[in-house]
Amino acid sequence: MLFLFSIYNSEVKEDLASIIDRIKAGDDQLREEFIVDYIPFIIKVLSNSVKNKIDIKNSDEYSIGLIAFNEAIEKYDNSKNKKGFNFFSFAEMVIKRRIIDYFRISSKNKEMPFSYFEWDDEHFEDKFLQDESSAGYERIEVFQEINHYSEMLKSFGIKISELHKYTPKHSDSIRMCVEIGRKIAENKEVFNKLVKKKYFPMKDIMKFVNVHPSTIEKNRKFIISVSLIYGNNYEHLKSYFNSGR
Repeated sequence: MLFLFSIYNSEVKEDLASIIDRIKAGDDQLREEFIVDYIPFIIKVLSNSVKNKIDIKNSDEYSIGLIAFNEAIEKYDNSKNKKGFNFFSFAEMVIKRRIIDYFRISSKNKEMPFSYFEWDDEHFEDKFLQDESSAGYERIEVFQEINHYSEMLKSFGIKISELHKYTPKHSDSIRMCVEIGRKIAENKEVFNKLVKKKYFPMKDIMKFVNVHPSTIEKNRKFIISVSLIYGNNYEHLKSYFNSGR
């Protein structure tokens, strides 16, 4: 278990870089040993990402985590890291991205499950977005979107970690609210009122939405969250909604 006891030793950090280079060069036995030694790391990442999973090792997510960790080994480029060895932050990012992809594909109604933000909160910003060594890696743009989106939500008193609480329970209600949010974003005058004044212009919205005001008010935070995604043209986040249309 040499790897586990030596993560933070500066000399071993250089050794880890060499180990990854040897693995990528074709040392399959070293690859297997490296992955086995870091199974506790993989399980920890999965445990923070997957709610209500008592036995992670016997779950589909565990297999995805192992594959994602191996993918991180293949894609990690130490030459791009100018401020120290950061393989584990990159591996964590890849594992969580693959879990998000899995949830998205396996979702029955293909609607955006705001529940996948449940483990987020400040985590993306703290662990990845302020880490310049992650720049240039594949899919990092999704984290940049989430970071900006999180700041937009904060201005409305909404925490990104609580988005799942505002999602309607029924798929028909979700589609209705997504459509309302999209229409608000398309109406520049109304959307500007929403963003600049932090004011939910119900009277203006009722001019182009044929839904009872009480229903809109009940789902106000969810609708605001959706309108911010469309209004700011977050391509990756929009794709979750578009896949269900």
